[in-house]
Amino acid sequence: MVEGSLVSDTPDQDFTSQQLSTKELLWLGCRDKTCCHTTRVIVTGLDLWRISRNLMLAPWNFVVYAEAMPEAADAFQLKAGGPGYQVLLAKRGKVGPQGAPCIFLWKLADHHAQCGLGSLRPSICQAYPSVLIDDVLCVDSRACSCRRWSTQDVDIEAETQRLNAVLGEAQEYAEIVAEWNARLEPGASERTFREFCAAILDAYDHRYPQTA
Repeated sequence: MVEGSLVSDTPDQDFTSQQLSTKELLWLGCRDKTCCHTTRVIVTGLDLWRISRNLMLAPWNFVVYAEAMPEAADAFQLKAGGPGYQVLLAKRGKVGPQGAPCIFLWKLADHHAQCGLGSLRPSICQAYPSVLIDDVLCVDSRACSCRRWSTQDVDIEAETQRLNAVLGEAQEYAEIVAEWNARLEPGASERTFREFCAAILDAYDHRYPQTA
């Protein structure tokens, strides 16, 4: 069911050229990044495409697929009428009670954890710990060990815009997945995860030519 493998270390992005928000500075200052161990990160097709095209890395080297959550709009099938799956960032090593590090998480010599994707990390990771509940911005830091986040740590307007953009990306991806599922022929051989990934990359290449 699951495909994925460890990739080589990826240099962290240069944050010094950006004007960092308070939330970003607090997150970068966290040594443990437990959220990158315990969280099941479901990626969108746009995330998959951005990371793959920018790093020139095949998706199956950094993502896996697993049984979809109930009623997931982005659940893809590999055969007509078959079970639905979702795409997740791969973990490094066996997942235990404390989770496992994200495949892109690495540590400095002093054991300070850093994201190897930097500004390329999935949109939902960039939004963390902000969430929209009934269109109201809230924070959910249950996956954190470094601090108890509050809405005072985030720019409410900017985070609301970011999360609405995430919802837009998710809707676009769900439409692409629905098209893939609709093309599966009853009785045909099961497709592979790599074929699905290739179809997703092709779909976004056509939607966003030369903008990865």
